[in-house]
Amino acid sequence: MKVAYVSTYLPQQCGIATYTDYLIHELQKVSRGLEIKVVAEKYAAPVNQKRFEVVPCWDRNGDYVEPIISNTQDADVVHIQHEYAIYGFDDRLPTLLDRLSAKRTIITIHCIRPGQFCERGEVDERFAKRIAELADEVIVHRDSQKAILRRLGIPAKKIHIIPHGTVLSNVDKEVSRKRLKLPEKGKIITAFGFVNTFKGLDVSLEVLREIRKEVEDAYLFIAGEVPPTAPKKARDYVKKLRKQIKELKLTENVIFRNKFFPNEEIPYIFGASDIALFTHYHEDRSVSGSIHLAIGAKKPVIAYRIPKFEVLKNICDELLILPNNVSGIAKTAVRIFEDKEFERYILERTERYRRATSWPVTVRKHLKLYKGL
Repeated sequence: MKVAYVSTYLPQQCGIATYTDYLIHELQKVSRGLEIKVVAEKYAAPVNQKRFEVVPCWDRNGDYVEPIISNTQDADVVHIQHEYAIYGFDDRLPTLLDRLSAKRTIITIHCIRPGQFCERGEVDERFAKRIAELADEVIVHRDSQKAILRRLGIPAKKIHIIPHGTVLSNVDKEVSRKRLKLPEKGKIITAFGFVNTFKGLDVSLEVLREIRKEVEDAYLFIAGEVPPTAPKKARDYVKKLRKQIKELKLTENVIFRNKFFPNEEIPYIFGASDIALFTHYHEDRSVSGSIHLAIGAKKPVIAYRIPKFEVLKNICDELLILPNNVSGIAKTAVRIFEDKEFERYILERTERYRRATSWPVTVRKHLKLYKGL
């Protein structure tokens, strides 16, 4: 069987590219006879190996239908990794799916935006409905995503809930901190991912100030950069953050290098951490890949109580805090640092969840679906 993935791919700095890379590499381990081809956006690096190739051939700003069609002719299954920003809202993706009707097609819809929370009104959810109708099978990560598609009239038997995969890592804390030149002593709270205005890093700084009233040797490690395609307001946000760091007298306790960390550094980022903090704020029905990386490193996670982070309910609902509740986040972190029984409870449940959603488990569900087709 040959599966063609239509997706962004590495080294392109894109969460979907990283997701597809994890999926493919685990598939190669559990099904060595499977042939895999990535029909990638032009920023990917070409690969030509036995049973695995990457063909960078299309551009989201152009007519990507023809190059994708021509490079999926030899596939038995075409699996599209969908995110709104990649494919747009015009007729290109529906046209592609329509012209692939002779193939078996799967689309993973990573994000669904309810119309009432979208600046385009119901355009986003209507587009999700349209592409779900045209594909043979649809994968989503969560029940709430399936519920929206069901409301839009997509048959339940067509929708498959497959959790976002989790990379299991167990890198030593001391080794990690030395490698990343982080403080070898003290508590490190990590905010990981691209820097943007909706990431709430200004709130994270306020949280650090509160924590340091009880845990003086606490640090905030902002492990990320402004993405290359970010608007000017995101770069202005970095200036605002640096100013805030000085005003709060946190210069010695915030590590913010504004740099991109490649995938091979991620286990060390979370390996160095004591807590991972996610203060993003938006109404997308999606799942955070970053939160799964933190869980995979068996680290306590504290996050805003928003749809994107609801997977934390599977570990401990108390780790989900209302947005902008600086005191609540700080008190939860301090309790993790100081209450060993509470910390042990969280770590035991984190271990169970990370294994239940590990990539080997996740890819077997994909493989079952491919074979069914």
